[in-house]
Amino acid sequence: MNLRIKKVAVALILSTMLLASLGGTVAHADMGDTGQSGVTAGIRPVSPEEFIGRVNDMLDKMYVAASPVTDAVAMVMLAVAGIAALFILFSGMKLFQKVVGAVFCVGLGLLLFYGAPYFVGMVKGLAQYATR
Repeated sequence: MNLRIKKVAVALILSTMLLASLGGTVAHADMGDTGQSGVTAGIRPVSPEEFIGRVNDMLDKMYVAASPVTDAVAMVMLAVAGIAALFILFSGMKLFQKVVGAVFCVGLGLLLFYGAPYFVGMVKGLAQYATR
């Protein structure tokens, strides 16, 4: 039950952060009719290029904001793993296996975080190549 509450709290925090990061990209619409069919007052149409630009700008800002946090969390996790490695002298190989697993997971997480722009660029390049 306690784990379920934590998952819900994390989901709420992440969704709040996502909505807060949208900031100026979300337009508020009036519910009134302008007389034109299918057009709502207060919302101006945007081109696909402008929409893609705004989404990319938002993702870039989120990536830049998360970079220092990611580095700090990784350093803390590696420090904890180093301290835990010192306790191997007292506890045996079971703890050593867990420490190695933790260090591996931190490394994989950093690889995925910093490699994400490269992987996305590579997929975009392949998609453009395939559509030629």
